[in-house]
Amino acid sequence: MKKNIFHSKTFCLAILIPAFIYGLALPFFWGNNPASELGTLSLLCEDPDKKIFFWIWGILTSGSIIANTQLLYSRYNIKSKVSNFFCLLSFIGVCVVALTLGHSIEDWNPKRIAHWVATGLFIAFTVIPLLLPFIKHRKENKNFIIFAVCTVMILMSFVVIFVFIGKSALMEMIPIALIEIFLFVVNFTKVFKNEKEVAVSN
Repeated sequence: MKKNIFHSKTFCLAILIPAFIYGLALPFFWGNNPASELGTLSLLCEDPDKKIFFWIWGILTSGSIIANTQLLYSRYNIKSKVSNFFCLLSFIGVCVVALTLGHSIEDWNPKRIAHWVATGLFIAFTVIPLLLPFIKHRKENKNFIIFAVCTVMILMSFVVIFVFIGKSALMEMIPIALIEIFLFVVNFTKVFKNEKEVAVSN
C-alpha cells in the first residue's frame, strides 16, 4: 500500500489528540449546558462570530477520524475504494453542516432541513468506513469482527443518549469521543495484536 500522510502515526496522533480535547471542551464554551436541548453545537455556534469555532470542530473531528481510519486500513493492509469514498463524503457532510448554521428552529425551513440531512449523512459516512470492510471481510482477520462490534456499540450510544436524555450536545460529544478513543486504542496501543496482515480489497 502506497504510503501517505494518513499512514503517519505522528500526524494521526497529532490531529487526534487536539480533536478529542476540543470536542469535549467546546460544548462547555460560553457557559453552555451540553445536556440542554438548546445546548447543541449548532445552536452554540450559530452566531456569525462563533461559527469559526464550529468549523474548527468539524475539520478537527472529521479530519482526525478519517486520518486514523486510513491509518487503521494501512496497519491491516486494507484497500477499499468504497470506504475511502465514504470518508471523503463524511468530510463534505460536516462542511455542509457548518455552512447551514444559523437557521431558524421555529419551523422546518429549507436551511434547517439541509442541516439535519447533512448531519445524518455526516454520521452515516463516518461510521460506514469503520463497518463496511470489517463486516465484509470478518472471516479474514479475527480483529475485524471486534472492530465492527465496537463501532455498532458506539453508534448505539448515540441512540441511547437520544432516547434517555434527548437532543443535546451529549449526542455529539460522547459517540465521537468514543470513536476517537477506539481509533487511538487500535492504532497506538497493543490491545489488538496485528501479527498477520491481510490484503483486503473491494
